[in-house]
Amino acid sequence: MKVLSVSIHQFRNLTLPAPIAIPSAPLVAVLAPNASGKTNFLEALVVLLRGKSFRARNEECVGWGKDNFVVQGQVDYGHGSAGLMVAYNVLTKAVRITENSAPVSPVMFFGQYPLVVFLPEDAFLFSRGPVGRRNFLNTSLASNNNYLASVVQYHRALRQRNAALKHAKSSAEIGPWTDLLVEHARAVWSHRTLFTDYLASQVPAIYEALFREKLGLELMFVPGAANMESFRDLLDDSWKYEQRYRYTLYGPHRDDFEAKVDGRPVSAVLSRGQMRGLAVACKVAAFSFMKQLLGQDPLLLFDEVLSELDPDRQKSLLEYISASQIIMTCSHLPDEIRAKSETAIIDVRSFSQASY
Repeated sequence: MKVLSVSIHQFRNLTLPAPIAIPSAPLVAVLAPNASGKTNFLEALVVLLRGKSFRARNEECVGWGKDNFVVQGQVDYGHGSAGLMVAYNVLTKAVRITENSAPVSPVMFFGQYPLVVFLPEDAFLFSRGPVGRRNFLNTSLASNNNYLASVVQYHRALRQRNAALKHAKSSAEIGPWTDLLVEHARAVWSHRTLFTDYLASQVPAIYEALFREKLGLELMFVPGAANMESFRDLLDDSWKYEQRYRYTLYGPHRDDFEAKVDGRPVSAVLSRGQMRGLAVACKVAAFSFMKQLLGQDPLLLFDEVLSELDPDRQKSLLEYISASQIIMTCSHLPDEIRAKSETAIIDVRSFSQASY
């Protein structure tokens, strides 16, 4: 998938006076000094393709003192091209998404255009809580319509069951919601297990190829229930505890994904640079998984991915990935990469407002 052009109006510190064509080169470097709006540009592309930001609520993305933002663009997604628009109005608190001028549901739009995003904070993927890892699973699988439908239905059933727990006098009273929860949980687990099994088989080799270091990595899926097959029985057995806390204690909303080296958590063994490399390897593996699943390249968005890599590892990373389009922010682009014919450069300083 490729972004062909983009127009940005009042999105954070960015306003384009006219739409710009994204160069057709496989590697597009968004080059500018720090605090120039490089990450904001990447964020605008994610909003264009997902309908929401990866780091903030829509109202926080509106330029200072403005009452709306509009991001528009043209994309090539393998089966044709589409004109997309995402607009948010502060006064009405409404987001409007259109595809070829037709309104689109934000939920169904979210996974329509596949992409993989690496952010500097992904270096903490395995050293912070499980929320970030569940988010990684969800965003990596969102382009699978069956998974997206299953996870949406699961969380809907979870909200309904939690609401029923506040008033229920017996487990039978919440039985219908429990049945729904179990049904959708099994579908979610099926997709997550398939994806994490793929990661477990690919990430160690990808890490070794990229960073020329063999770690003995083990990656494993940790479901939010001790036994997925007997999930219904577990919910029945935990009734008295759930009644006390008025909350569903087990299920995919408690899932986790662990990485270990020689049986020890990577957060206790690896350096910060190695943790960052592991996160990069996971993102590259997610790219490969999505490519196999969808039959087309997802868009790769890298925010300062080169900043803590030595020149050899920078070269290894960019040579390892074969993608239709990589858009990468950086404050400095090595001369060897800059000189390549397949590299194009965008300087965001021409359409950012430094005073923001």
